[in-house]
Amino acid sequence: MTGPPARVLGLLGLRPASVVALKDIPLENASWLADTFDGNRLVLRRYHARATEPDLAYEHGVLRQLGRSGWAVPEPVGELVRDAGQYYCLTRYVPGRPVVRESVAQRRRRGRHLARMHLALRDLGARLGQRQGWRAQHAGVTVHTDIDWNACVAGLMGVSSRLGSWLQRAAAQTESALTAAGAAELAVTVVHGDFAEWNVHYDRGRVAGVVDFGLTHLDSRPYELALARAYRSPEVAGAYRGELGRQGWPLTELEEAVIAPIYHAFRVDMAVWHAHEGLRAGRYDLSTIERQLERTGVGPG
Repeated sequence: MTGPPARVLGLLGLRPASVVALKDIPLENASWLADTFDGNRLVLRRYHARATEPDLAYEHGVLRQLGRSGWAVPEPVGELVRDAGQYYCLTRYVPGRPVVRESVAQRRRRGRHLARMHLALRDLGARLGQRQGWRAQHAGVTVHTDIDWNACVAGLMGVSSRLGSWLQRAAAQTESALTAAGAAELAVTVVHGDFAEWNVHYDRGRVAGVVDFGLTHLDSRPYELALARAYRSPEVAGAYRGELGRQGWPLTELEEAVIAPIYHAFRVDMAVWHAHEGLRAGRYDLSTIERQLERTGVGPG
């Protein structure tokens, strides 16, 4: 093996028996599976080019907390290494495979596991605070603090006034709905950020681990349900509620009331993200932006 991964493994003092690329997209997240001569499996992860050391320290803090709680997650097993402008780290290998097409019972199982993960992270937010560059979904039109909302709207208006106007209306109406529901009073906790079926691994019917904590930050539990795709898998939300009730941490009336507007806010956020990427790259995926806006609960006008 040659190139940056081999160079980084050498810097880390690791000479594996074999290395297999799992994902390698320039400037984006990438990973390589390394099997050692003594039978261990590790994953060398490369973080996207925009990642910062404080940002990754936050993610690693969440992973270490879960590791201490008995969860199989890609927690770091070494220090960050910087090579050619990007950060690398050796992480724990998470076994198992996701269930691509979940049954009703499997959706309920995922909901229970999400509840148990939240319980394991419940007290961590007070120590870690918010992740650098993030905010809770109900606190702004996008969770990313470095996205320029006005520039995104202006850029989108330049290529499609219909979508630009639609985005403005959707953002305004979603903000109004959240304000009316009292979302400013929502409690926040550390969330995974994408507890969808493809990020939960199982082995012989048992949960084997959870991967992809690139979106973990402080947010509300309704936000986590939105990103767990509970809108299309109601059994996830039902099992989540049941497990938390049994554990003495049920959803509050406020949390129940904002589930729908938080979901709509998430869709607005996704539209803004794609507008931001279009502005940055000079190419807009207008069909994807329109699909996101169609899910905001606000019509095109």
